[in-house]
Formats: sequence, structure tokens, C-alpha cells
Amino acid sequence: MRDFADILKSRSIGLVLPRECDDEINRYVAMHSGEREDVEHRPFRRQVDFWTFCIAIALAYGLELSDGTVSKWGKTFIYTNQGILNNDIGSLLAVVTVARLGHEDPNIDEPGRIIELANRLAGAGCPLVLKELAKPDLRTTPLDRVLELASKMQDEIRSTVHVET
Repeated sequence: MRDFADILKSRSIGLVLPRECDDEINRYVAMHSGEREDVEHRPFRRQVDFWTFCIAIALAYGLELSDGTVSKWGKTFIYTNQGILNNDIGSLLAVVTVARLGHEDPNIDEPGRIIELANRLAGAGCPLVLKELAKPDLRTTPLDRVLELASKMQDEIRSTVHVET
């Protein structure tokens, strides 16, 4: 079986985030190399990192997928065949896809379907991530708030996982 990231890179499919949030997202993503030094205020090195974090938040909090077609609410920031998806992101999307669609789904390895699911999850998680990042506490930076949100996400996951003995 081919690596999931390779399957996703085989076609040109847009990764999207909510169009209405574009300016807010850009405040927290290091778009240029000079901004990458300022991780305190721009905690996401790339938009795909922000996108992936939004997916994780949507999953951890059990958020509903964003409604409607992605083209109505989303803005493409990069395409899958541009080499942005690494094996870690591919593995995350593989787990999410199997969990959401099931092992028996005949189209489980269809790149368009996988990315649509991921985009809708990212769209669902984005407002919560931006809300947390925008909190006006002057004693913390956006990086502090991202780390706090990631910690809350871990706690949420731990509280919902039931270990059978």
C-alpha cells in the first residue's frame, strides 16, 4: 500500500480555511521567513500547520463538520501536489478518514474525499482556535494561548477515552 501522504499528493486538491477568517489567520502564521523568528506572536510556521491544528481541535472537541460546500465558505491556501503534506499529516488524515468513513468504505483512499473531510474539520475548528488566540490577556502571547489550547485538547481527549481493563 502506498503511503497516505503520497496518495494525497497524487492529485491537485486545495487545502482551505474559512475565507472570512483569512486576516485573523494571517496574524498567527509566519508567512515570510523573517516572521518565523517571532514564534511568540506567530506560533504557526505555515498555514498547513494552522490547518492541521484546527482539525485536531475539531476532533478533540467533537465539533460538527462545517456546513455547505467548501467552495462557498473556504479559501484555498495551497494544493496537495505542492509537497506541503508530509507523512505525519498524512498519517493523521488516514486515521481520521478511517474513523469517519470506516474500513469498508470503497472510496477510503480517494484523495478528494479525504481532503474534503479534512477541510470541513479545519473549518469547524478554526473559529475556536482563533477565539482562543484572540483572548486579550496582556500577560500571554499567542504561543502561550496555543499551548494552553493544546493542553485543554489533551485533557478533553483523556476525559473521553475509556480504558478497559
